[in-house]
Amino acid sequence: MEILPIRDLIQDELGNYYIVKAINGKKLTLVNAIIHHSFRRILSEDFVAEVNKQYDKGVAVGQYFTDALKSKIESISTGKTPGGIYKLSDIQKEYDIEVISLYEKDVNVN
Repeated sequence: MEILPIRDLIQDELGNYYIVKAINGKKLTLVNAIIHHSFRRILSEDFVAEVNKQYDKGVAVGQYFTDALKSKIESISTGKTPGGIYKLSDIQKEYDIEVISLYEKDVNVN
């Protein structure tokens, strides 16, 4: 099992998806995938225009990021993009897991 940061998804027993933010030896640091996606965009007029163009009616902010995650899941599942979707219970057999529950990221730093 070769897990790569950002590329792969981890799914827990409740159906939540996580992005691997970091790998340090046998330790994986996970962040909720929707939260991770929401921190990759800056709230700007251009972003609001993009969301308004994509949806024909008012939409919750989280819908845009949920749809981005659904697209990533579909792309990985169909082989359009490289990556894997792993069960949390399976990776816990090989790795120690840290989940960052309240994620914060400076949007000016990659």
